Amino acid sequence: MYSRVFAGMLGILLAMMFMGIALADKENASTTDSIASPQIAITAANFVAPSPEKEHLNEEWVEITNLGTSEINLTGWTLSDAQNHTYTFPGFSLAAGAKVFVRTGKGDDDIENLFWNRSNSVWNNNGDLAVLKDPEGNTISMYPEEGKGA
Repeated sequence: MYSRVFAGMLGILLAMMFMGIALADKENASTTDSIASPQIAITAANFVAPSPEKEHLNEEWVEITNLGTSEINLTGWTLSDAQNHTYTFPGFSLAAGAKVFVRTGKGDDDIENLFWNRSNSVWNNNGDLAVLKDPEGNTISMYPEEGKGA
């Protein structure tokens, strides 16, 4: 009788040990994946266009940088301010190590500049919050970092 109980408990302990190893391996894999994945960040912003603002809207911009080692497709990502004015990225990919400026005013998109094509300003002159989200709505980056004042 005791040998059956002992064998049963030994079996349970071995199963728990193997599950613990499997879970640890899974945790390590996800940590490695997040480290190896490309990083996109808002690295700078200019919320104040020279006066009169309506004539200098392209001087309002947010700089987004690919800090990773591979190209990232930003199609469907969004950039918004604290009042939920939202820019949706068109079909656009950002090369590894490259940056792009999202400008409030009008212009033709290229690999260094994307234009919101607005006729009035977006960003508050006394400071604002720029929020970059992926197509699933996950916040990827904020500027200033973590919503701290400008």
